[in-house]
Amino acid sequence: MAYFDLAPKDTPESLFGRRRELDELTRLIRARRWVVVLGPRMVGKTSLVKAVRRRLRLPGAYVNLWGVRTVHGLVEGLLSGFNESASLRARLVRAARRMDGLSAGPAGVSVAASRPPLRTAWDLLDLVGSETKDCVIVLDEVQELSSTAGALLKMLGNLFNTRPNLVFVFTGSLVGLSRTLLDPTTDSPLFGRAPVRLTLGPFDRPTSAEFLSRGVREAGVHLSPEQVSAAVDGPLDGTPGWLTLYGNHLAVQRLPPTRALAETVAEGKKSAEWDLAHFLGTRQAELYWPALKAIAIGASWGTIRDYMARAAGETVNDGKVQRVIRALEASYLARKIEERYEIVDPMVRAYLVESGQPPRYNAPSDRR
Repeated sequence: MAYFDLAPKDTPESLFGRRRELDELTRLIRARRWVVVLGPRMVGKTSLVKAVRRRLRLPGAYVNLWGVRTVHGLVEGLLSGFNESASLRARLVRAARRMDGLSAGPAGVSVAASRPPLRTAWDLLDLVGSETKDCVIVLDEVQELSSTAGALLKMLGNLFNTRPNLVFVFTGSLVGLSRTLLDPTTDSPLFGRAPVRLTLGPFDRPTSAEFLSRGVREAGVHLSPEQVSAAVDGPLDGTPGWLTLYGNHLAVQRLPPTRALAETVAEGKKSAEWDLAHFLGTRQAELYWPALKAIAIGASWGTIRDYMARAAGETVNDGKVQRVIRALEASYLARKIEERYEIVDPMVRAYLVESGQPPRYNAPSDRR
């Protein structure tokens, strides 16, 4: 097992500390239940779904939706995933001969720009659903497609009815499309058919310590119990992605523990800056930023309201405060511990403590 490999784990054998979740997701897919895997970034959602796909060895596709905003981006992701499978690529190539707007080449199937993307997504998924065996479609970071939720829900509802062997696994935070999938209203095409919720959290302290200890033994690097404790009880805080990055600095770059930890935190804060800019870019930063700053130092509900009021220069009503807190919790940026709120990701917390102004957001075009 390459403990400190920075790439997402993609086999059951390489996935550490997630046996229960691995078995549960496997069981649900075999039962043809749709699933939403929830959790903060860097907690290992992608690794989990990739490992389960490898275990089941079913046809389908993995689609990374981070930064995707349109159905066109979804179509490009589906095509990329299907073209990676020899059996599905062959089926698509045959279909391209009789479907307008699809063409086959050495790399697989492509779609003409003029072809309606929603119709194309339906045609592709319906075609894959015509396979005689179960197929698994993973839509990673599905909350990114919130702006197209209505059309997607209708398509997913139709697929649920017509292609029972097509199993969807979604990952993301509990906002936007993810929430809509899990809590469908009575007029939703998925009402009464909501996916199962599976939540990933950080490792507990013993699991974090065991992960680091095993990893350094595998790499032939020495790490004293005190140095393990300094990392686990400090800024890494049980987050698998940050533990892995720290271990990679130790094992691959051969940095001394103190410098490896400092480098990990520095890189983590850069990632946190980008993630916060992404989050604030579609929200009222003047409301959310003071709330985040308060929560970064551990704040009660009243303290958060006071921070927001000072930033606004006026009284902030309770409903607005509650709306901000709920959005932060749904995005796995904040959590409530007893009567206080705290930041989930230690790197986001470190960034917020040091930064005086919200990060600037440059709205991207659809990355596909």
